[in-house]
Amino acid sequence: MGRPKESIASRIEQGKLDKDWEKKILALAEEGASDVELRLVLNISDDLWYRWINEEPDFSRTVKRCKALCQVWWERQGRKMTTGEAQGNATTWIFNMKNRFKWTDRVEQDNISSDGSAVMPKAIRLVAPEFDDDE
Repeated sequence: MGRPKESIASRIEQGKLDKDWEKKILALAEEGASDVELRLVLNISDDLWYRWINEEPDFSRTVKRCKALCQVWWERQGRKMTTGEAQGNATTWIFNMKNRFKWTDRVEQDNISSDGSAVMPKAIRLVAPEFDDDE
């Protein structure tokens, strides 16, 4: 028989996790902290982090909130940079957003082949909006 699974309650009881763990990681997330930083502050492994997300509803909700707070912080930083309120490097900020939050560049698709000729889609169906005759 193996040792029992560690839970948030058991970690708190053993003194391995502060009772105010939630407040601590939410405060860090409000400053743009990553999941890695949050795990380090909680002193838990990647495996335990993901298991608790799946098995501990309060932990899962808190992590989701942390992710949203983190993204908001970084988005605000970008907004401040565009207005001159904050200094920063736009390229670094863009790559940060792409890597952290799965942002992507928009892909424009044209219908021109490599030899310059037009490539027509197989079928085009145009649907006009319906108008009410009474108007």
